Amino acid sequence: MQRYQMLDVEIGPDEDGFEAVLARAYSLKQKPQCLCRRDIPLPLYIARRQDSHHLARWPGTGPRHAPTCDHYEAPDFLTGLGQVRGSAIVEDEESGETSLKFAFPLSRGPARAAPSSFTNDKPSVKTNGQKLTMRGLLHFLWDKAELTHWHPKMAGKRNWFVVRRALIQARLGCKVRGDSLTRALFIPETFNLDHKDEIAGRRLSGLELAYASPDAIMVVIGEVKAIEPARYGEKILVRHLPDWPFLMDADMARRFHKRFAVEEELWRSEEAEGHLVMAASFAVGASGLPQLFEIAVMPVNRHWLPYESHEERALVAKAVQEKRRFVKGLRVNLGLEAPIASIALKDTGAEATAIHLARNMPDPAYDEALAALMRTPGVTHVTWRPGDRLPDAQGRVFLPPPKR
Repeated sequence: MQRYQMLDVEIGPDEDGFEAVLARAYSLKQKPQCLCRRDIPLPLYIARRQDSHHLARWPGTGPRHAPTCDHYEAPDFLTGLGQVRGSAIVEDEESGETSLKFAFPLSRGPARAAPSSFTNDKPSVKTNGQKLTMRGLLHFLWDKAELTHWHPKMAGKRNWFVVRRALIQARLGCKVRGDSLTRALFIPETFNLDHKDEIAGRRLSGLELAYASPDAIMVVIGEVKAIEPARYGEKILVRHLPDWPFLMDADMARRFHKRFAVEEELWRSEEAEGHLVMAASFAVGASGLPQLFEIAVMPVNRHWLPYESHEERALVAKAVQEKRRFVKGLRVNLGLEAPIASIALKDTGAEATAIHLARNMPDPAYDEALAALMRTPGVTHVTWRPGDRLPDAQGRVFLPPPKR
């Protein structure tokens, strides 16, 4: 079972007194140690979330943990994070802070008065990993919030309240141009008709930056409820923001549906079970309604696990159905021509197993890149097609302490 060293005590999360030890270590600013591997030091930090304390890994240390550990993270080279880590995403292991560089502005002037470049995560845009696109930011935060992680005990326990809480925790410690990301990122809370006035007040507080200046641009992350016709175009209705639609003129709507045709089709094919998550930059206009600039959308299943194709959705569903433990890989800035590991199984023994989707149509350049990726050490690599079996799971075993 999971073990930690805190205040000179070895303890597990299921033992009596764990919360008290965690709270005391937090008050004394002590760094707990994860004991999933006893041959190397694996410090953690303690985050305070509402009225409770939680253990989290330090930036960049995820791959050092044992695959069976709750704090394990798949190596960056398996996903799009490898392209942006150290450039668009700079993490300080001493302070735990993360500096982000965006490929989209957070302020506007006369040249940015109109949303002329509606989205900047198209493959044709040059993204060399130096700055995060809007999709890159969404993927980074989703991964940092560990919404890409799955184990069987999570079944039926994720909803927007849980997702929002995880994203709020993930944005803490993130900075953009020296300022906290918290001020610039708005995540709507779960709407409740009985408390609509209190929620409206907190929404104004969360949008303080946008209302303070017409030139200020913020980012919203929310679930798309519907895309409907409007008087002069279309509007995106975000769930939990019933009276605050995001308007698109006819040209913007045309570009939106062309750019995100695949994501919309996947979302609609899941009917009531799936969700479509939106990340978008916006400013508050004279009307008090948001004006869209950059946008990206991401389909997720009913467990809020992302996917980018019908085959990948089937793979994630199979892993969930078989009660596997895994981490979902995300593309971040990478285009579809670059292969990534769709999931990394954490329950296959001493090494995690990276599952790569095999393409049905021949593509020599992609196949060559995939072969190169599968030669990288540190994990076991397998390819998968719908109908294939997943590698067998092994018992959750932690490395024993070294012999004295």
